[in-house]
Amino acid sequence: MKTENTTKQRIRETALDLFAKKSFEAVTLNEICKASGVNKHSFYYYFKSKDDILDKFYEIPCQLEPADLERILSTDSYVEKLWLLMKTNIDYPDRYGVSIIRQIFIKNLTSDVGTFMLSEKQKEMLRLQQGIIDKGKACGQFQSNLDSSMLMILLRQSIHSLLLAWCIKNGSFSFPDACRFFYETLFQVPDALRTMKESPLPAPL
Repeated sequence: MKTENTTKQRIRETALDLFAKKSFEAVTLNEICKASGVNKHSFYYYFKSKDDILDKFYEIPCQLEPADLERILSTDSYVEKLWLLMKTNIDYPDRYGVSIIRQIFIKNLTSDVGTFMLSEKQKEMLRLQQGIIDKGKACGQFQSNLDSSMLMILLRQSIHSLLLAWCIKNGSFSFPDACRFFYETLFQVPDALRTMKESPLPAPL
């Protein structure tokens, strides 16, 4: 089972790299197979089509790297702990670019293929994040009066809205910086702990 997951992940990551370099439309199935070192039979074992690769776009960034985990454990700031837990999922679309994210939105608006549905791993991560929010609220690092579960819901929706705006504006602003600004504003992080005191979004959005 481990080999299967590794091969599937390699195909997806290779395809996403090609999409980012050439655009989704320009990349052929033959190119994906050649670059990932598999034949078409193997490709179709894991994916129904080229489009199918995007359906589970967020499967890859669920696991924390050891370096990220070490930084999370070593910081006393709950603001930074929560941000580091979210950062992989925020950096992920930024890495692959607007064209891929735009295609994902189109696919899910045409027919909900579940790209934005929470997996069990993501639900587990949200529970961990909620615990950090509770501790951050208790020590005054998060000053919002909203409860932790509502803050997580609103933050998730804000990130999706920013992702859509980023596509509409063709990547004209920094998606990670915009997420950080919304995060610090929504959670009412004290000025001394904020890194984004001004919105990076173009006006009007």
